[in-house]
Amino acid sequence: MTTVFHTKQFRAGNSQAVRLPAKLAYPPETKLTLTRIGERIIIEPTTETLNDFVDFLCSVGKHHDGQRIDLDIPARGSK
Repeated sequence: MTTVFHTKQFRAGNSQAVRLPAKLAYPPETKLTLTRIGERIIIEPTTETLNDFVDFLCSVGKHHDGQRIDLDIPARGSK
């Protein structure tokens, strides 16, 4: 199903901006990717890649002190 809304661009500082109607809005803090194809500008959620996961692991490694956390995990079959 296609939903069409019309809006106008406006200036926000030195950038051009558009308002997305609430029915089209993404959840807060959603990372978005803008792609221009000819006269069209496509706005879509940024997809996670394997490189993003590697970057995450590298960032965690900078804060890890090397100590292993001991967890109290019950044996299988016991309650």
